[in-house]
Amino acid sequence: MIRLEFLLEEPSMENVLKKILPLILPQDYRYNSNYFLRPHQGKSDLQKSIPNKMKRFSHFHEPVMLIILHDQDSNDCIRLKKELTELCKKHGQCPFFIRIVCRELESWFLGDMDAIEAAFPSFKAHKYKNKAKYRNPDLLNASDEMSKLLPRFQKLNASVNISRHLKLEQNTSTSFKNFVSGLKKILTLYNT
Repeated sequence: MIRLEFLLEEPSMENVLKKILPLILPQDYRYNSNYFLRPHQGKSDLQKSIPNKMKRFSHFHEPVMLIILHDQDSNDCIRLKKELTELCKKHGQCPFFIRIVCRELESWFLGDMDAIEAAFPSFKAHKYKNKAKYRNPDLLNASDEMSKLLPRFQKLNASVNISRHLKLEQNTSTSFKNFVSGLKKILTLYNT
């Protein structure tokens, strides 16, 4: 079984993954035993850590895969993934898997309006989930949208409360679906 090292931009993604990874990973994966969540203090901190992590885990005592989650924000998605891929290849040989969160973590929340309502009962999902604007949350400035929908929105708090209600199957965020399906696929390749 390959050890999984998740390199994350920030603690809010850590909160989300703590809740959804047990629904995605095979049952024999255990948090802080054979998969680890490593939050950073933003994009530049994450990118600075990649060379050291690649070097360290390329010669680790057990097989390791780095899984890098990076917000797209205003970057060109293809170019950003290419830059991260080149950074990984330049500094080590351990397997890696990169997913760009389009545009940002809040898009994953907007992809499951029912989860938002479950976390914040004053929010009424039925008013929004069939509106054309919200059909593809990856195209929105999701952080701003969350602040409009929930006036006292705080990302860290929301990442704890909303993530416990996220459903893998019904999320309309393509980025979320690509993360889930990609992770399952890559684990099948490395754990067979």
